[in-house]
Amino acid sequence: MKKTLLLLLSVGVWSASEAQSSATVKLKTATASPFKIAQERFKAHMAAEKTAAGQSANQSTKHPHKITAAPALPPLGSSANVNGVRDATTTATTANQACDLIVMTHREDNSKVGTCGTGAYEAAYSTNNGATWDTSVVISCNQSSRYPNGALYNPTGNTNPMNVYDAMAGPWTNSATTGDSWVESVYGSVTIGDANAHEMYWANGTPGVLVQNTGDLSFMSSSDNGAVHVIGEGFDVTTAGAYTRWLGAVLTTGQFDAAADSFVWTQTKFWPHLVPSVKNWTSNAGLIWDSSAAPLAQPGTAWSQDGQTGYVVIFANLDSAGYNYASDQPIVYKTTNAGATWTMMPPFNFGTLPSLTTYLYASSDSAVKTPLFYTFVVSLTGQSYAQGAENDYDMTVDMNGNLHIFSAILSSAYSRADSGYTLSWYLQQHGYIYDVATSGTGWTARYIDSMQNFPTHVVTAAESSDWDNVTASSVAFGNRLQASRTYDGTHIFVTWSDDVLQVQPDSIINPDLFGEAYDVSTSTAGTPFQFTNTGINYYACVSDIAVVSGSGPSTTYTIPTTITYPQQVPSDGSEAVNYYYLGTIIYNDTLGMATGMPVVTKPGFSITPNYPNPFSNITNFNITLSKESEVSVDVFNLLGEKVSTIGSQKMSSGTHQMTINGNGWNTGVYFYKVTVDNESVTQKMMVK
Repeated sequence: MKKTLLLLLSVGVWSASEAQSSATVKLKTATASPFKIAQERFKAHMAAEKTAAGQSANQSTKHPHKITAAPALPPLGSSANVNGVRDATTTATTANQACDLIVMTHREDNSKVGTCGTGAYEAAYSTNNGATWDTSVVISCNQSSRYPNGALYNPTGNTNPMNVYDAMAGPWTNSATTGDSWVESVYGSVTIGDANAHEMYWANGTPGVLVQNTGDLSFMSSSDNGAVHVIGEGFDVTTAGAYTRWLGAVLTTGQFDAAADSFVWTQTKFWPHLVPSVKNWTSNAGLIWDSSAAPLAQPGTAWSQDGQTGYVVIFANLDSAGYNYASDQPIVYKTTNAGATWTMMPPFNFGTLPSLTTYLYASSDSAVKTPLFYTFVVSLTGQSYAQGAENDYDMTVDMNGNLHIFSAILSSAYSRADSGYTLSWYLQQHGYIYDVATSGTGWTARYIDSMQNFPTHVVTAAESSDWDNVTASSVAFGNRLQASRTYDGTHIFVTWSDDVLQVQPDSIINPDLFGEAYDVSTSTAGTPFQFTNTGINYYACVSDIAVVSGSGPSTTYTIPTTITYPQQVPSDGSEAVNYYYLGTIIYNDTLGMATGMPVVTKPGFSITPNYPNPFSNITNFNITLSKESEVSVDVFNLLGEKVSTIGSQKMSSGTHQMTINGNGWNTGVYFYKVTVDNESVTQKMMVK
């Protein structure tokens, strides 16, 4: 388990239990947003229906993510277990536009574990837009490597994918059962043509090497100046292997050396004066509160394509630092000269941005609305800590050199300087997804969408065994917000997971993928789309680079994405997983959805999402029946009240167009529920 997250677990457990104990008081004093009301009432309604149908009672014996047949998608490799892709902040999938190259860097293919062991790093690549994959390239032949990152460096003028370098970074473990086992970092590179392989191991404690919790290297990226970057956390460590003090973020830079056909690696530490060293890291969780400012999440880094502008972000509790802005204030360092010098941006009060506070609760002990960046671990009381739902944010840099942080925003329960417990959120509040961006010396925020499910669920031990050989509950499915941009930075994208099947409240058990595109040059955002409707898109790894095809009205933007499925017959004694390529996240030139709308299928019928969406007067959807059936449609408003009904009618088998008339309705989100005999499907739509 990653040592950096032990303290965060205590934070998440306390917050959830504290919110439960005082939920009644908070709800009485808060002004709920219409989005919040709609989500809660709609989810309660759905939960009641499931209970009445006996579905909830059977949930404990179900394995909703159990895969019994391989999906009809291009396979690209496998690993001994899911551990290598649990954390969405590691860069697993990436692309290079000039060479028509897509690469997923992952732990070694399950069929090859006898060669280099389960921990070796492999670069699966495709040169035909993901249709077929080559898995022959091994970067680091070492049993003990874990959690790989991969970034592509393409030498200037090269168009041959075999000459592109895959630079990699990750942790190395000695598998010790006492103290800390993450004792080294591994860095290296190899060409896609499987030449010029180099690897280097930096051991904690070696002279000149910064001590890191190497179980958590993340946010790797590459720039045209030949530099790749990856970030971790620095600590003091005892001889017994225990971390005693947090010592800042550690940025590792690999600079390409053409003569050596490899990268030269250096490290830089960022230790903001606003966050003192945190002593007794593993034993005194109380330090997360007002007694001392403290880091809350994996630090992040993002860079422009030319490599000149870069950012390092540290999320921290600054309540005791004299600012009292929020309990997870982003502390941001910026460079405009490729890292030669860095400047810390002034701390900013994000509570002053109306776009961030419009839908939030006021704090229970004041009238202040304090936005919480959802970067901390969420775990309910009585549940084991699980990887997969932590550090749920991502970043990118646009054509203007501005940083974009994609994160869910929650409401803080407390905000006053004497509150004491500042990292608390309102029970069952689902996050609003935002693009929070730098603008000169200040910040802006842009609302994107609301979450259907807030990932507080940890799967059972039996479910966990589908993904690895760990008997305890240790698997969770987070929202996995991941950012992408075009090579020129004119367009940026965010992709995330959510659960439209709503098997359990506040759970992501059957994840589907959603996304939104933004044109930086025109400041235009597209409509958020749901790109899948299968509910089995586990552990999506989204490319940081989008692939652009065509021109003018024929332009499309593809976001290369890989997904993970558990094998049922592993070959190495542990639970193996397979990786597949999902090529359906594609936008057109107007930032709309380029592929066909996904179809929701139920026994006996299927429906398409409504079109157009958003709409102002009339919207339509198609329903296809396998046999003659009774069909009705109910529409609910933001308060969960029924506003329209298409009465039950007998319809023949085949495809029928259904029409909803929203003339005169208020702008906002609505839900339409389609019932066919005894089966129902509910979809979200928006009136503009």
